[in-house]
Amino acid sequence: MFDLEEIKKYAPFCISCLGRSVGLVGFGLDNRERGLEMINIIDLSNNSNIEKELICYSEDCEICDGLIGEIDDFVSLSCESISDYSLDTFKIGTIVDKEIIELEAEFSALFGVNISESIKSQLNREIGIGVFQKLNLSTRLDKPDSTIIIDTRYDTVNLEIKSLFIEGKYNKFDRTIPQTYWPCRKCKGRGCKSCNDSGQLYPDSVQSLVAEPFMKITDSKENLFHGMGREDIDAAMLGFGRPFVLELRMPKNREINLKEVQNKINLNNENRIQVNDLKFVPRSRVAELKNTVCEKSYRVDVSIPENLTIESLKNGAQRLKEQLVKQRTPTRVAHRRADLIRPRFVQSVNILSFKQGMVELEIRAQHGTYIRELVSGDMGRTVPSFSSLVDGACKVEVLDVLNLHLENEEEIK
Repeated sequence: MFDLEEIKKYAPFCISCLGRSVGLVGFGLDNRERGLEMINIIDLSNNSNIEKELICYSEDCEICDGLIGEIDDFVSLSCESISDYSLDTFKIGTIVDKEIIELEAEFSALFGVNISESIKSQLNREIGIGVFQKLNLSTRLDKPDSTIIIDTRYDTVNLEIKSLFIEGKYNKFDRTIPQTYWPCRKCKGRGCKSCNDSGQLYPDSVQSLVAEPFMKITDSKENLFHGMGREDIDAAMLGFGRPFVLELRMPKNREINLKEVQNKINLNNENRIQVNDLKFVPRSRVAELKNTVCEKSYRVDVSIPENLTIESLKNGAQRLKEQLVKQRTPTRVAHRRADLIRPRFVQSVNILSFKQGMVELEIRAQHGTYIRELVSGDMGRTVPSFSSLVDGACKVEVLDVLNLHLENEEEIK
């Protein structure tokens, strides 16, 4: 039934490695029990008692090189690696020396095709059982809180902790802060005298003000801020706010009272920012948010030549309504954006107020429209523009984002 002489070439081996060679056979048995059954079969088929000749303790095994005997040590190593983290679920992964895997494949082939279990599978399963018994955590193969990768070659652990993703909407009232961290231009974020060793061009941002309490509560390693678009630093974000997702990486604590944190953010940053509707979301929400496009409404205060009349302004606004404009990359961002001509649709332009030398407009336009350049014309790079249609040099002095008009939900104002 089996070629005993070929089997002997791989001896001595542990009883578990022998059982693993037929690991997919025999429901309800572990590999050690399968190994004992295999010894009986080999003895019967060869009319001999060769257990002592073939079987050894795991530390002397030629197949696994003692790894099966180290499972308890790997369990302890795994438990120690996650001892500082608050987790509910985990998954075990292992890295095994290539030579062991190749030798195991040769050995398993002696007993049949597609009936063996790999050593990595056994290690993952039995280490996982050990961690569960010690820490009472649940194993989860799909998106666990933590993935523990054990490198059995060097007895080291690489720990992967699933990020936390928190969605919300923010308003920005402070016209001096950017949406996200802005690295210092001189030191590129490393820290220098110019930025007081902060590494940031601006001491605060929407990201830093929102993330600060979350970082303290979760003891996360770092955070990323994913916004549905962004406004200029000197622009306000009003109405119901702009959707965002805050990503917290390597969090040690996953228990967060979102309502309490929301209240704390709003209390500490009154008249600067405000957040609402905080909730936990999956990673996939980041891509959904980034890929969402919608029209936006803006309120702008525009300085105009004093000789312009309300009639000429109304005429210019009407002519720009439902107009497809062509915008070449603005001069103010040409150093970091490709030099392209982008068509953008202007839905409406309405005059809210007027006095000599100043007009207040509400503009609704396609996403990606450069509103300042739509008004000024940017020296002919946006055609047509409000300036060209009223025949006067106009400039945006103050800009507020009012609405994000989303198709699948009530307008965010």
